[in-house]
Parts: sequence; structure tokens; C-alpha cells
Amino acid sequence: MLVQEKRNRPLQNRAIIPAEPHYAAGFRAKHISSAKIQGYIYISSHSLGSVGLSLCQIPGHEGCLVFGQIKGKSCVFMQGRFHLYEGYSLCKVTFPMRIFKLMGVETIVVTNASGGLCQDFKVGDIMVIKDHINLPGFAGQHPLCGPNDERFGIRFPCMSDAYSKDLRKLVLDITAELGYSNFVREGVYCMVSGPNFETIAEARMLHILGSDSVGMSTVPEVTVAKHCGLRVLGLSLITNKVSLDYSREEKVNHEEVLQISKMRAEMLQNVLLTFIARSHQVETINNSNCIYSNAV
Repeated sequence: MLVQEKRNRPLQNRAIIPAEPHYAAGFRAKHISSAKIQGYIYISSHSLGSVGLSLCQIPGHEGCLVFGQIKGKSCVFMQGRFHLYEGYSLCKVTFPMRIFKLMGVETIVVTNASGGLCQDFKVGDIMVIKDHINLPGFAGQHPLCGPNDERFGIRFPCMSDAYSKDLRKLVLDITAELGYSNFVREGVYCMVSGPNFETIAEARMLHILGSDSVGMSTVPEVTVAKHCGLRVLGLSLITNKVSLDYSREEKVNHEEVLQISKMRAEMLQNVLLTFIARSHQVETINNSNCIYSNAV
């Protein structure tokens, strides 16, 4: 596979990719500044496709991988992801998580855009995900169905702590220090398969079930990451208010989602850069040697 720099200048071989990246994180391409990443290495969607890892081509998702270092910590960023609604199997959707595990990644940061169900949430809020509801999983669409590969994890993994409490506390402390507390929340994310946005009746049901926001991704990757023994931090940007009222006439659209994402891009980047720089605080608490990489 040919690895290319952002300027499309061919690099010699894959050996230049940092061995055992520490963090994996997912971001839209415009949220990543190459100036913040040392040893910036860009792998195009075309090159990824040659080895069966061509990522999502939905608008706003570049479908590329970026390797580099932030504050001396090796990272890999996914610029895009696979979605169930694109027709991919859940095995394909979650494939990058197992690749990252084999690369030596120990911490995954997932980000997404979601619709706010909690009436206290506002458009532009950042929700730190404390738990999730796997609605497709209730219907048998689950990434861990089928033979279990013991190399990655046990047959019946616990998901009650899918999102690391220590990582959530650290990111909440960071957002407070950055002055973002007025638009940072904690909540429960619910995944639906999509691609349509929810009906009012569906949104009401999800709200009753305890969902604070709803989206069409993330949960399969988190489930497999947790199965692999990876620590997970989840951040969800509230890009629209989901209608729970039949009298409302506003309709959500993908362009609105992209616009709000662009508005908060720099702030999300500040949070993640600080989080990566200070993650050793959690490592010290847990007496663990964390390796970093990044995916959304």
C-alpha cells in the first residue's frame, strides 16, 4: 500500500507509520489541523480501498486515515467511518477497531453528530457520552453475533462501563478549564440504523427510554472496542433538536448538521488536543501504560 503525505508526495514505505499509536480518534477532516500533528502522514481513501478499508464517502466524511504525534503521543485519526445505513455489515463497520487493537491502540475517542432529545440540550452543545442504547442490537443487528474470536475478548463482555468514567471526568475537567462548561453536557446516546431521521412517535419513544440524543453510528464501534479491552471516550455534538411536538414545523436536514459541526470544530479540536496531552493523568491513576490512537 502506498502511503502518501498530505502534499501527495510518496513516502518510502509503511515503516514510517508510528508503531503502536496510543490513541485512535474519529473526526471530520476539517476538524484536524495538520499544524497540530507532528509527522503528519495522510493515507488516502484510494489507498485504503486497495486493502479493503475504504471509509465512508458521506458528505463531511473524507474517508482517510491520518497518522502522527500530538504532544509526543502517537495517534491515528479516522476521517470518516462506515455506517450501517450504507449497506455495510456490522463486521465491516467495526473492522477498524480490531485493526487498531492489533496496532497497539489502548484508548479510542469516538465523536459524532446527534439530535438532541433532552429538552435541556441546545443546538451546539457537546455531550460527553456516559452510556448508550443499542437499538439495532435489540433487533439482532449486533457486531458481536457469530463465533467469538478469543484473541480479542470474551464471549459475554460487560457493557455497563463501556465509556471510561476516568476519561469522562478528565474531559469534563478540561472543558471547565477551557470555559466551555455552559455548553457541555453528559448524557445517554441512542443509536438507530437510519438513514431517515426519526418520526415524532419514534423520538418520543426514545426519550421515554432514557435517551438524551440520537444518531446513526458509534455504538457498534464502541461495543467492539470494549470487547477488545480498549478504553473509550465518546463526544457527541448536538447539531439539531429532535422534534417531540406535532405542532412544530421545523425539519432537520444534513446541511444543518454540517453547519453546526463546522461552528464547533475548533472547540472540539481544543478539547481533544488538551485531552491527549493530559491523558497521562488517568494513566497514572490506573497504573497503566496507555498507547494512543484516534477514530470516529
